[in-house]
Amino acid sequence: MNELFDKLILRIVFTLFLCGILFIYKYAHSFLYPSSRTQIFKRFFPSKNSSDTIHLFSRLIGIGIIFSEFYFTMSDKFYLTLIDFFIHATLVSFIYLISIYIIESIVLYNFEYHDEIIKRKNMSYALISFANATAVAYIIKGVSSVSKSSVIILLFLWLLAMVLLGFSTKTYSLISKLSFNRLLVQKNLAVGISYLGFIWGWTIIINSAFDHELENIKWYTIYVILKILLALIIIPIFKIGLAFIFKLQDDFNSPGKEGVSNEDGSAEIGYGVFEGSIFFTACYLTTVITGNINFGNFYPTF
Repeated sequence: MNELFDKLILRIVFTLFLCGILFIYKYAHSFLYPSSRTQIFKRFFPSKNSSDTIHLFSRLIGIGIIFSEFYFTMSDKFYLTLIDFFIHATLVSFIYLISIYIIESIVLYNFEYHDEIIKRKNMSYALISFANATAVAYIIKGVSSVSKSSVIILLFLWLLAMVLLGFSTKTYSLISKLSFNRLLVQKNLAVGISYLGFIWGWTIIINSAFDHELENIKWYTIYVILKILLALIIIPIFKIGLAFIFKLQDDFNSPGKEGVSNEDGSAEIGYGVFEGSIFFTACYLTTVITGNINFGNFYPTF
C-alpha cells in the first residue's frame, strides 16, 4: 500500500513539473512571436474570436503531442531524472516553436498574424496555422523517438525533417488547383481544408520514412530519401485508383458545376474537402506500401 501511495505522489510531482515546463513554453512562445504577446498573457475567451482560438489551441495540441513521446526512467536518481527531462523538454519546446516559425515563414510569408487573426478573423488562415502546428509537432515527436535522447542526433534529424517538410510545402501549387494566396485573402475555407489534408499527408510520409533504426547516419539519410522518392511514385497511383473506384469527378473548372463560382472565382468547401481528403488518404495508403511490407526470406540468398 505504501508503494502505491509513493507512486501516486511521484506521478503528481511529475504532473506539476510538466505544468512548469508548459509555463516556460508560454513565455518562449511570447518571445518568438511578439505579435501574439498581448493575446497570450491576458484572460482568453474562446468564443470571442474563433480564429484566435484555433490558432492558440493548435500550439497547445502540438506541445501535447510532443510531450507524449517523453519517458521518465526511475532507475536513475529522482533529481537526475527531473534535470534530464527539463533539459530535453525545454530544448524540444524551443525547436518546436522555431519549426513553426520556419514553416509559417515559408507558407504564410505574405500574411501576418495580427492582420489575419485579430483584425480580419480569417478562419482559413487559422486552419492553415493549425495544420502547420500539428504537422510539425507530429514530425518532432517521430524525430525524438528515433534520436533516443541524443541531442546531436535530435538536432541533425530535426534539420533533415525541416528541409524535407519545407520542400514538400512548395509542392502544394503542383498538387492543388486552388489559388492559395488569392483564396486565403478571400478567407475561403476550401483552401484551408485542402491544405490541411495536404500537409498532414506529407507529415505521414516523412514520419514513416524516419521510422526505422538509426545505426549509420549516412545510410539512414539515404534510406529516408529513398523511401520518400518511392512514396512519390506510389501516391499518384493511389490518387488515380481512389478517383476511379469511387467515381470521384474533379469538377473545379467544369462549366455549370459547383466546383468554382462564376462570379468571384471562390472555390466551394466541398472541393477543398475533396482535394485534402484524397491526398491524405493516398498518403496513408502509401505508408502501407513503403513501410509495412516485410519481405523476410521471400528472396533466397546465395
